[in-house]
Amino acid sequence: MKTTLEKRKINLVQNFLNLDNPETISKVEVLLSQEKVRIYEESISKKLMYQELNTLLDKAEDDFKNGRIITTEELLKKVENW
Repeated sequence: MKTTLEKRKINLVQNFLNLDNPETISKVEVLLSQEKVRIYEESISKKLMYQELNTLLDKAEDDFKNGRIITTEELLKKVENW
């Protein structure tokens, strides 16, 4: 039986929270950073239209202004209840 992407992400977060080795955490941070760059470069290569980018930025600013955000502490509490 295949696990869903959501279950895989939950499992990943739980495993990450159990890490105690600073070197391993650093490696994960580097990997995530590299992946963000790769995804960003890929999106640029697809030439995201200027208007689409502005729409995304407007939505992000609106979310922030209207409190549709979550703190790290709140996220950790939610993860504990999964």
